Amino acid sequence: MDMKKINKSSVFSLAGPKSCVLILSLFAAICLAGCSSSRTAPQQSENNAGIHTPLEGGEASDDTEKKEDSAGISDQENSPAASENTDSSETASNQPETSVSLEGKTLSIIGDSISTFDGYIPSDYSIYYPRHGEILTVEETWWYQVLENTGMKLGGNASYSNSTVAGDSTSSTDGLAACSWRRVNDLKASDGSSPDVILLFTGINDFLHCIPLGNFDGTPSQMEEGDIQDFSKAYELMLQKVLALYPDASVYLCTLTETDAGDEKEPRSYPSTNKNGNVIADFNDTIRNIAAAYNLPLIDVHECGITYDNLSDYTGDGLHPNPAGASLIADYITDFLLQ
Repeated sequence: MDMKKINKSSVFSLAGPKSCVLILSLFAAICLAGCSSSRTAPQQSENNAGIHTPLEGGEASDDTEKKEDSAGISDQENSPAASENTDSSETASNQPETSVSLEGKTLSIIGDSISTFDGYIPSDYSIYYPRHGEILTVEETWWYQVLENTGMKLGGNASYSNSTVAGDSTSSTDGLAACSWRRVNDLKASDGSSPDVILLFTGINDFLHCIPLGNFDGTPSQMEEGDIQDFSKAYELMLQKVLALYPDASVYLCTLTETDAGDEKEPRSYPSTNKNGNVIADFNDTIRNIAAAYNLPLIDVHECGITYDNLSDYTGDGLHPNPAGASLIADYITDFLLQ
């Protein structure tokens, strides 16, 4: 008989009073046993499965959260991935700063005799090396050494022996004046491409030819074209043209090396002084001030190691570098470019 289908009326109808008492007692016992079994079975099943019973609302207990958080932290700290991340971050923070890479970029120069070499400047420009002086191979020139040191390639070498920055700025055919359109246009490579890096390393002949220094007041101003016989105005105009024609290039201004040439004093002595009473430092100060006004980097080549006292060691004539002097210039410029 199915005990779940038994009700009170059926029980009493099946037996007498004594039997009823016995049956009722048996029925009660069976019911109590069933209730007890239904209460305990789920708890045992959960405990055996190792399941954490959540509180009302589905939130884990505080103890459960602490255990899980603790386990998570321990696993992260001890995991290989965490160890690798820690090591890599420490390694990165301890890495020294790397120098600038100029590999494959093009370098162009506006210079004078000390930057010339036959076959590497426009054919109608005046040449100094190797016809004169002690530098007999292009590999000995300062600029070629810079190319080798940095991995750059030559764009346009607009260097003209015995040229000044001052002169006819309007000319597109004669490059004698560094402020001329011809000279600035010759910074392009033979394929017409624009350079990545431009060095302005000129002005020594303005000192030697006694071009008036002029007076740069520290404020950039638009220069007018013409026959400019003022070093500061010519230099600023040259720079303005370079910046206009090559807006994406990195432009560096260079100070002039020391010389005992052009000294009007007898006997010659430091500092070398031209007939206008100017010294190399005066021209270098103008270059320095123009660089600052235009917020452009200045390479102070005057400090490369060639001094008035050692000119005989590093130049052939008190002006033009020999191979040793060219190496001093090259190393100094290279260090600046790569810093």
